[in-house]
Amino acid sequence: MKVLKILQFCIVFIFVANMASSQVCPRTETGTVDVSNLTADPNGFDFNCDYTPDGMQVKLYKILLCESLPTLANYTSVCSPLVNFPSGKSVSITADGTTPILDGPVTLTEGSYSHAGILIENIIGSIFTQNFSLPLHGSNQDGGTGVGTTCWSNGNDAKIFYPGGFTEFSASCGLATEANPKWSNYTYKGFWTPGGFVNSAPLLTLNGSGKDVYLLADQTSLAPITYDNSGNTEEHNLTTQASYLLGVTKLEPPATIDPNTSSIDLGFKLKDTFFQKISTSNAYGAGRCSNAQGSRVVSGTTGAHACLATSYATTFDFRFEVK
Repeated sequence: MKVLKILQFCIVFIFVANMASSQVCPRTETGTVDVSNLTADPNGFDFNCDYTPDGMQVKLYKILLCESLPTLANYTSVCSPLVNFPSGKSVSITADGTTPILDGPVTLTEGSYSHAGILIENIIGSIFTQNFSLPLHGSNQDGGTGVGTTCWSNGNDAKIFYPGGFTEFSASCGLATEANPKWSNYTYKGFWTPGGFVNSAPLLTLNGSGKDVYLLADQTSLAPITYDNSGNTEEHNLTTQASYLLGVTKLEPPATIDPNTSSIDLGFKLKDTFFQKISTSNAYGAGRCSNAQGSRVVSGTTGAHACLATSYATTFDFRFEVK
């Protein structure tokens, strides 16, 4: 047995989320998101883009090292737990920051580990304050009109769609002096694919590349999900019994634990792994987000060029290095 010290909490796997891949947010010379240079999504009225939040929050249960590709049926027996919190541990990760997860060393069997996994709650939180080149419309729950060039997470739940309107957005907008960022949580109920929502994406097992991701009802059972095609409802009435999210990745090269191993470096990547839902949809009221659906011309009613409805993770990047 090898006793190791974790240097920092900082494996890489990417899970299929509920939005197609977006562009990285274009920036002006001053670093603000350049609203005029956003590219329209295929639907013609959303202008989503990927960005780096100020922080991410997860409830961590296990970090696993495996000497062969694990399956959902055998991962608890073929993998060794590097980290194991039976009741879960809330961990906040900040951009470019270091977050310790253990107070002391961990014990791990010497060997060559070809795969790694992580088990977390199926809820991921984020917090951000972001500046834009043109005024956007968010929630006004933090005061003011809800329109401005500074937007921030306000603590409301992040969703794909808000049938109750702009007051429920998880992003507020206004003056920079009004910014009051809070953690907003997104619950992963199903993974979106061109064929609809699924509860697993075992790309690594099926293809030998990519990542395996599972939504679990308990730590060993897939979570049943249901949904319909009801259009502009919250996630097509998607419901789930999921409580956990399990991801598995291949380590290239394999991680070798031997007498010369001095430490393990773990980390989450935040850079451009979250997206912002920037919309001109009339679903939030004709002429509210902009002068017309599909246009970023200023609204004569609100003064906004688009709405910033929400933000959540579309990828989940996790690093593992042995030193």
